[in-house]
Amino acid sequence: MSLSELAFKLNDHVTDEGTSFDAVLSEEGVLEVVCSSNDEFPINVVRTETQLLAITPLFDVKEVQTDKLSELNEQLLFMSPAIPLSSIGREGSTYILFGSMALNTVFDNIVHELEVQAENTLEVLLVVEPLLV
Repeated sequence: MSLSELAFKLNDHVTDEGTSFDAVLSEEGVLEVVCSSNDEFPINVVRTETQLLAITPLFDVKEVQTDKLSELNEQLLFMSPAIPLSSIGREGSTYILFGSMALNTVFDNIVHELEVQAENTLEVLLVVEPLLV
């Protein structure tokens, strides 16, 4: 499924839990998806030759209390295995939450992954918030 097809299907979909989506494909080929359950942190979906990547920017390293950077990194490392379907990393100076899916992932599973990533974003930020400025 192409990203434009995915955007069309997401924009017309509401989950059993009532989650809806607002998906917009940029000229650069990035699908920005906003879940109604977390409209503050969009998920950027990109398609590579082998997978779909879902990336949520969380915060910049500049937003971390200077003396708390090591504590934050350790907390994120320990938290990572407990976050279903998502991983934590850094892209440049931005901390991100990300997940990947096979290109042949069925639509319902993509929806589930996006919902879980939106929820995981809020959970991660709740835990690390005391370490941010």
